[in-house]
Amino acid sequence: MQTKTCRITVDVSNPKLYDAIKQLASEKSFTLKEVVNEALLDWVHKQEDLEDLADAQAALGEPTHPLEEIVKELGHSDLLRNNR
Repeated sequence: MQTKTCRITVDVSNPKLYDAIKQLASEKSFTLKEVVNEALLDWVHKQEDLEDLADAQAALGEPTHPLEEIVKELGHSDLLRNNR
């Protein structure tokens, strides 16, 4: 199975950064393509984490219920019954 790829142009405006990237990639036996792909994947994961943090922050203001109360309410349903 062949993977579909897309080509992009990346402009690195800082020559020192570009040299550092090339040197580190070479030292670790990575291509610049691999470095860019990993950096973009890390960025996507960071954005997902930031969304999760925002959701968690929003949930902080929501009312809470003691565990015992929830178990008592669920005890009247089939959710906690043993289905063997």
